Amino acid sequence: MQTNPDITKPALSRRAFWDIDLRKLDFDRYPEFTVIRAMERGTSNDIREIFRYYGKDRIRNIVTNSERLLPRAQVISRRLFHLRNSDFKCSTGKLRAMNFSKF
Repeated sequence: MQTNPDITKPALSRRAFWDIDLRKLDFDRYPEFTVIRAMERGTSNDIREIFRYYGKDRIRNIVTNSERLLPRAQVISRRLFHLRNSDFKCSTGKLRAMNFSKF
């Protein structure tokens, strides 16, 4: 699903995207990566920018269908979309090992 070509690319911070060149990121090809990274590690401005670019319905669909989501992104999504834990695919079913440490 392509976004509206008249909408400018999101102006995202280096906080969430420290490891990639944002000038080369194809926002239309990798919406899941962009949305999840911004929700998990971005600033409030990053979140506003992805909402402006992708729209509320598309973001809700991405976060609820993600197989892995850091707790910060779940909390933000629950508040923004009035969701329950059971609405997230990553919260239902069998638990998997996560690739991040508590330390």
